[in-house]
Amino acid sequence: MFPSARWRRLAPLGIAGLAALLITGQASAGAFSQPDPQPESVAEKIQLIRVDADSTAAKKRLTKLDLDLAESAGPKHVDVVAHSNQDLRLLRLAGFTWSVLDGDLVETDRRREAEDRAFAMAPTATLPSGRTAYRQLADYENNLNALAAQYPTKAKVITLKNPSLEGRAIRGLEISRNVNVADGKPVFVMMGLHHAREWPSGELTIEFGYDLLQNDGVIPRFTNILDKARVVLVPVVNPDGFQLSRSLGYEMKRKNCRITNGQLPTPGQCAQSTNQSRGVDPNRNYSGFWGGPGASTSLTSETYRGPSAFSEPETRNIQSLVSSYQATTLITNHTYSNLVLRQPGYAAAPKTPDETLYKSLADQMAAQNGYSSQYGYQLYDTTGTTEDWSYYATGGLGFTFEHGASSFHPAFSNVINYYFGTGSTAGKGNREAFLVAAESTINPARHSVITGTAPAGAVLRLKKSFNTKTWNGTNVPDVLNTTMVVPTGGTYTFHANPSTRPIAVQQGQTESWTFTCERANGTVLETRQITVARGASVTATLTTCTTNF
Repeated sequence: MFPSARWRRLAPLGIAGLAALLITGQASAGAFSQPDPQPESVAEKIQLIRVDADSTAAKKRLTKLDLDLAESAGPKHVDVVAHSNQDLRLLRLAGFTWSVLDGDLVETDRRREAEDRAFAMAPTATLPSGRTAYRQLADYENNLNALAAQYPTKAKVITLKNPSLEGRAIRGLEISRNVNVADGKPVFVMMGLHHAREWPSGELTIEFGYDLLQNDGVIPRFTNILDKARVVLVPVVNPDGFQLSRSLGYEMKRKNCRITNGQLPTPGQCAQSTNQSRGVDPNRNYSGFWGGPGASTSLTSETYRGPSAFSEPETRNIQSLVSSYQATTLITNHTYSNLVLRQPGYAAAPKTPDETLYKSLADQMAAQNGYSSQYGYQLYDTTGTTEDWSYYATGGLGFTFEHGASSFHPAFSNVINYYFGTGSTAGKGNREAFLVAAESTINPARHSVITGTAPAGAVLRLKKSFNTKTWNGTNVPDVLNTTMVVPTGGTYTFHANPSTRPIAVQQGQTESWTFTCERANGTVLETRQITVARGASVTATLTTCTTNF
């Protein structure tokens, strides 16, 4: 359950900072229209409040307060989780007013638990897996293993490169026709639970895997996806935080379990009440624009960016995963807001060179689930997020989905509605949106294609090394490295992202893939530089490799 109060450091502002807000006139008389917080002797309640912020400037001021911003905002507001009276006092001093959406999240969660128990006894609908209740961490691993065992030629469990801070293996599921063959198909990557308390994000991710496998050979659209694409699912990116949240140790846990920078936590340390506000926000720790707006330097802030880009095993895992596939489409699932977000993530950034295509796909997906399609910064400024890195480093079209209207983990019955749709989107929902994303993955007009002939059994490799710059200009090394094996007959098709990264396009540069043909033992027989744009196809017939193979 939630603790009755939260220890929050106010160091990022301090008394001087608060005074400065008042002196500069940013704290107006209207700030004091809220009722006084309850006395310190009274047990504090964790509240969900809607803070009035009707301008970009107001939202930027709000993000600088290091409060727990919910991933929900509109043109005139941002939702905030107020963990203590200190949070409310800080808002008042900074000149903000608000309304209360939920005055006691602890009590709301008790009601949610009772509702979930009742629903599990007599479900009115189920997901593709048949689940009627939220999974525990062990359920995810058991389900991934069971799917791989049931569909051995179409699904395999993958283990990401790094264990979590508490030593847990982080698993995913790879799905395709002849899944064990490296065949050069384009890849759709989807993940959940960057943020531990956002339970539906993991459920929706794994349920799409069940859906794909069960309907292969039954529904033509599903069959086509397995024929022509590879789908990689990582339901739980942040297992340590999720374990703490889901085990009811601290349901509002958002971040990972980094208690002290550079050190592994000791057993049980993350769950201690004095440490619950500590941790790194994985979705502010990627190298793309790391350290910029919307990310905090305070370890107790819910948007703490970490001491450096990719300092955390969770983000290094996704970096390694995406870098080893040609992920032409990526979705990272979150709650809540009912949004489909695309780049750029902060307001001062230029539009992407792929804006027309990017918006078209976002709008198409949003038409299925009924969400709003918008730029990431229209929620509020963020930097160091998943697609801040993935889009600008790979060119793959990356999106954040924010699911649900008013809760991080509502009653489980809502997850079924999110998946299949309700009201005007009934029968579509995120199931249809995910299908659209998978079909876009296949579409060669939205990525690049390299074709040609080479000796059967040869390993073809696309590789590129470069630096990704953080907000302060630090260079972070990146290597994209993907392979396929030339099939029998010697004719190959390698689906890839464009050779020139979007950030290089913005700078007027052109980049190439280093394309090699190798023996299975890694001996390089031929090397070429391949330049190919989005929507284009090039032919590379590998004659030297054929002669010497």
